[in-house]
Parts: sequence; C-alpha cells; structure tokens
Amino acid sequence: MDERLPQYLHGPVQILWFGSDEFVLVMSTIFVAAIVGGLVGWVLICALLLFIPWKRSKPRGFLPHLAWRWGLVSFRHYPGPTQTRFFE
Repeated sequence: MDERLPQYLHGPVQILWFGSDEFVLVMSTIFVAAIVGGLVGWVLICALLLFIPWKRSKPRGFLPHLAWRWGLVSFRHYPGPTQTRFFE
C-alpha cells in the first residue's frame, strides 16, 4: 500500500488556507448564516471576519484552552478551571 505522510508532522492540518478548527468554524457560521439570513446572517459573517484575525494572533491551541477555562470541555488527567491549588 502507498501512504502519504505530511511534510511537517508538527504542523497543523490545513484545509484550503484555514486550520482545521477555523475551517469547522467558517463552515458552521456560513451554514447558520445561510439558514438565518437577513441582517443576523450578515452580522454572523462580519463577526467571523473579525474573529479569525484575532484568533490567528493567539498561540496554537488557544480555542480548546478557552473552552476549558469556560468549563465547556475537560481535559483528561488535568484539574478543572476553578481549582486554584493542585497537588501531584
């Protein structure tokens, strides 16, 4: 079998010119904006156009850590966002 490996194993997965997390965000926003339509749809598209440059100014992995801080996700073997002390 012939398998292809990416040139840089440490690099993030890219779809078009977006990272994988940006691509999911762009597709879901466009999908919701098309369904909602009107002024709300345009506001969603404008918010997306403002969010992507802001996100690119942050370090890689910023969104999962932000979701962890808000309590939306949890990391395995990692303390919760409200813990102030951690003893190993």
